[in-house]
Amino acid sequence: MRLASLLVLLLLSVSPGRSAESLFHPSARSPHLGEIIYFLLPDRFYCGDPSNNRGGSSSGDPNVNGFDPSKQNFFHGGDLKGVTDKLDYIRDLGSTAIWMSPIFRNRAVQESGPGIAPKAGYHGYWILDFTDVDPHFGSKADYGRLISSARSRGMGIIMDAIVNHTAHVIQPKDGVREYQYKFSKPYRDANGKPFDDRDYINRDDFPKLDPEISFPIPPTFANEADRHVKVPEWLNDPTVYHNRGEASSSGESSLYGSVSGLDDLFTEQLRVVRGMTAIYANWIREFDIAGFRIDTVKNVNNEFWQSFVPSILQVARQCGRKDFWIIAEVYNPDPAFMSEYVHRAAMPSVLDFGFQHAAAGFAAGIYAPVKLSELYKQDGYYTTPTNNAYSLVTFLGNHDMGRIGHFLSDDVTGATPGELLSRDILAHALMLFTRGIPVIYYGDEQGFTGQGPDVAAREDMFATKVADYAGEERIGGGDPSVAAFNEQHPLYRAIREMVSVRRENPTLERGIQIVQHADARPGIFAVIRVDPESREEMLALFNNANETKSANIKVYSSNGRWETVYDSDGDEGRFRRGIADDELAVTLGPVSCLLLRNSKPLEPAQEPIGELRVEAVRTCEIDGRWEVKAELTSDQVIAVAFGVRKNGESDFKFLGTADSPPYRVLPTWEETPDSPDLEFQAVARDLFGREVTAVCTWHRRAAKKETDR
Repeated sequence: MRLASLLVLLLLSVSPGRSAESLFHPSARSPHLGEIIYFLLPDRFYCGDPSNNRGGSSSGDPNVNGFDPSKQNFFHGGDLKGVTDKLDYIRDLGSTAIWMSPIFRNRAVQESGPGIAPKAGYHGYWILDFTDVDPHFGSKADYGRLISSARSRGMGIIMDAIVNHTAHVIQPKDGVREYQYKFSKPYRDANGKPFDDRDYINRDDFPKLDPEISFPIPPTFANEADRHVKVPEWLNDPTVYHNRGEASSSGESSLYGSVSGLDDLFTEQLRVVRGMTAIYANWIREFDIAGFRIDTVKNVNNEFWQSFVPSILQVARQCGRKDFWIIAEVYNPDPAFMSEYVHRAAMPSVLDFGFQHAAAGFAAGIYAPVKLSELYKQDGYYTTPTNNAYSLVTFLGNHDMGRIGHFLSDDVTGATPGELLSRDILAHALMLFTRGIPVIYYGDEQGFTGQGPDVAAREDMFATKVADYAGEERIGGGDPSVAAFNEQHPLYRAIREMVSVRRENPTLERGIQIVQHADARPGIFAVIRVDPESREEMLALFNNANETKSANIKVYSSNGRWETVYDSDGDEGRFRRGIADDELAVTLGPVSCLLLRNSKPLEPAQEPIGELRVEAVRTCEIDGRWEVKAELTSDQVIAVAFGVRKNGESDFKFLGTADSPPYRVLPTWEETPDSPDLEFQAVARDLFGREVTAVCTWHRRAAKKETDR
């Protein structure tokens, strides 16, 4: 049910200092905030061993061995030895982690449907054997050497993990490919009795299934060899798949349907949960991998993740990796939607598609800065007791949607090469100087543009033989007919410099982020970053207009000593003290970034911390979520911790801490007590330990049924 009628009573109490019984906890920070991820496809990066180009096949036919470097959709020859050979190039850019597309053995060539030309599994997402490395990429020994070589250079390897599907092997016996909905064609047990699989999620007593009668689309195989082609063997049982037809982008079919014909695993079965957990646990035990990026998370039921994620983290801890990464791909730009997987699917971090969308539009000049401000106002969706938006993994483009260079080239009409370069640098500056853990997509540092999404954005870093790739005009220059590992490329140098600035200023990695200025038309966007421990204040300014812009920016340092840390416009950015002591007058050249730092720590404010108000409602923005928000009358750098308890109980349950306005958390109903009478508490604390507390009570209307909870 959506928003219920509420009675909210606000009670205010001011504390002169910190109470021993205070609910306050500092805002959470991920141990990975100092990381820079470099994402690559091994097949498109570098060839270290030409002998594996055909994947061990004796056939010279590309439609059998999958290797044809002249065709976009086939293997091109990159491998694990090639990545190892180029580790210094990746490290010198400033990267601390390498995420690679899947390295498991794939179906070399696959036909996805009638009349569709064959394609090869060069990208790694058509897995046949989850226990071994694809022979096109090398061997397990090569993978181990890559990991150890990366570790010796201070870099970790992030494995791309898939649990939603396998390669397309199972065929529809009746030829039907359209999705079959459960309401009209329910599952049936081996005796033909209809049942709802959700009644048996993660249970040992999941009904026995018969491939002939249990599924709306009975599964079969194209040939006898396909019946035992997958590894581990349990994946060859057709009853561990949904067998319901093709998925759409949302609704029931997104969970139960097949993506591009791939065999969609029946992840509601405990057998599948245990099987996939065992597969990935074994990789952690065998190799010193740093973490997982998990594919197609929104296509798998939450109950699977609620079991899988804690189990994987436990195995990682047992192997001595307490900071093991798990990054979820939730392909949707809406923070309300993406945050569901932090709250309800146990995901420690998600890829920030919302940032990608807003940042690409901002860098192109088609979105006003206020669009970024609106994005950051939604950061509260991600706040939990142990997590928040600072742990989001930010990016500008990828192998599915396309490159930032393509978006800029398409969106900026009539742009000169110089303007495109400036806008590309601006996009990376925004990603590197604002909250989140940045990902650099391979080739972006060499000005790759691509011609669109998917395979059009998966060019070769080595000299390409693909005609479409060879005709690409790269931002900042570059010749596709030669290898693209030029450390003097203007984008490589610019990104390396900005990464260095980020690393030398921990405030940019871990500091509180507060939006201070956002023009309603192309112009200046400004955020303040504050380190709560050192009380260092930095100011990051970005101008996406094609003309010089000026603004007066309020800062928190009334007696600050400001200095320039980075200026993308060659020292053209200017600043001076404004009319007020706590104000800077700044001027930025067209399409530029200016980064300032106050060398003097923030000092205590003379005025009181102010009065606090707190309010709790069951939000109508998302089903099953609260919005608990606080407002403070003074304008200081504060963090607000939130808690809840049943009316009359002594202890509050901590819900999370917000450290930038709007101060709010949005917990699920399951994260709060099931009671018709609740008390919510907010505790605001400034950088010097002064606190103020507010409490509100919430009552469910008596007329409302218990099911409305």
